[in-house]
Amino acid sequence: MLLTGCANTHKEYIQIPQVSIPDYLFNDCLPPIIPSELTWGESLLLNQTLLTVIELCNLDKKALKLIEQQRQTLSNIQLPNKK
Repeated sequence: MLLTGCANTHKEYIQIPQVSIPDYLFNDCLPPIIPSELTWGESLLLNQTLLTVIELCNLDKKALKLIEQQRQTLSNIQLPNKK
């Protein structure tokens, strides 16, 4: 039977490589070209396209936040010394 209550523990910090952020997450979110004249139906399609652009940009921002949360979590992990 081993008693570890009085054992001397040693914390060793190791470097964990950071998660690289994909380049596409930094791309600009470009709106479609808006023609000078639109029919009512075309304006509805344009609105749908604009909302899609916003939605995709928000997904990119969400992915960036997730990567940052993962970085923060990894930086707080202490691994036991294996000696």
